[in-house]
Amino acid sequence: MNFPRRRFLQLATGAVALPTASSLACAQTRSGGAVRAATGLLAMWQSTAWLGAEAGLFKKYGIDMTLPAIAVGGPEAAAGLVRGDWEFAHTGSVPVAEEVLKGRDIVILAMPTTDFPKSFVMTRKEITQLAQLGGKKVGVLTEAGQTSVATRITIEKAGATATYLPLVKFDRIYAALASGEIDAGALPIDLRFIGQTRYGWNAFPMDAFDAPSIFATTRKLIASNRELVMNVTRGFVETIHLFKTRADIVVPLLQRYLKIEDRRAVEELHAFHVPEFQKVPRPSFPGMQALRDFLVAKYPAAASLKESDIADSSFIDELERDGFIDRLYAADRK
Repeated sequence: MNFPRRRFLQLATGAVALPTASSLACAQTRSGGAVRAATGLLAMWQSTAWLGAEAGLFKKYGIDMTLPAIAVGGPEAAAGLVRGDWEFAHTGSVPVAEEVLKGRDIVILAMPTTDFPKSFVMTRKEITQLAQLGGKKVGVLTEAGQTSVATRITIEKAGATATYLPLVKFDRIYAALASGEIDAGALPIDLRFIGQTRYGWNAFPMDAFDAPSIFATTRKLIASNRELVMNVTRGFVETIHLFKTRADIVVPLLQRYLKIEDRRAVEELHAFHVPEFQKVPRPSFPGMQALRDFLVAKYPAAASLKESDIADSSFIDELERDGFIDRLYAADRK
C-alpha cells in the first residue's frame, strides 16, 4: 500500500557532543556506530532505549546510542524521525500510522509491551466524577498526540466539555495539578500512585482507543544498513531482558530516569510493569481495525491500512528464529 527542546541529554559514555551529519553518515556505512533516539513520553513503558544506553547494552553490539530528545511528545518523536533528527524513536502506534498515511517513511521494529492501562485522567480530590470537569482546565501533553486525544475522548464520553492546556511533559502536568493551576491532567501510571498518595487525587482510566508503545526507524535506514538496525534491535531486546530480570540494576536507573526519589514507589511500579514487557517484542496489531476506525475520519486511506504498511517484524522474527532471545533467558534458569 502506497501513501502519497529543552534539556539536552547525553547518555553514552564518553560522548561530549551530538554526532555531526558527516560522522553519522560514516557510522551508518558499518554495522555499528553512533545513532540517536527520541522518546515521546517520560514513562516507564518508554524507558527501554534510555536504559539500554545507560546500562551499556547497545555498546555490546557496537552501537553508541544517545537520546537527544526525551519526552518530546509522540507526534514530534515520529516527525523528528521522518525529518532525520534521530534514527530511532520510542513512541506510540498512532503517530507512526499517521506519518505513514501522510506518505512518509517510518516503520515499527518492535513492540516492547502489551496493551495495558497505562494512562489516566487524574483529578483534584474534590472532583470525584469526570462529568464535573465541564468548563474546567485539563493538562495534556500536546494538542493532537495519542494520549491527548485519549484524554479528550474519555472526558467527552463522561459528558463534559473542558479546556485543554498543552504542557508538553508529564512532570509539568503533575506540578500544575499539585499547584491548582489545572483541575485535572493526563498522567501515566508512573505518577498515578504518587499523586493518589500525596494529594488524594482521583484516577480514571482512559476509556478510548489506545495502543502499545513501539520502537521505530525508517525503511530507508533498513535498506541502507540492515545490520546496524539489527544490532540496535539486539540491544533493545536485551534491555527488555534486563528490565524483566535485574531489578537491582534497573530500579536505580529508573529512579533517575523518572526523577522519583522514593525507591519503594519505583520498585512497585517496576514490579507492575515486568509482566507487561514482552520477551518477544514482535509488532502485532490484534486491534488493527480499531486503529483504522480511529484514524479514518482524518485519513480516508486508513480504511485499507495494513499491518505491513506500518511494521516490519523481520528483525524480531530473525532474533527469535536464531535463538538469540531464548539464549538470553536460558541463562536465568541455570
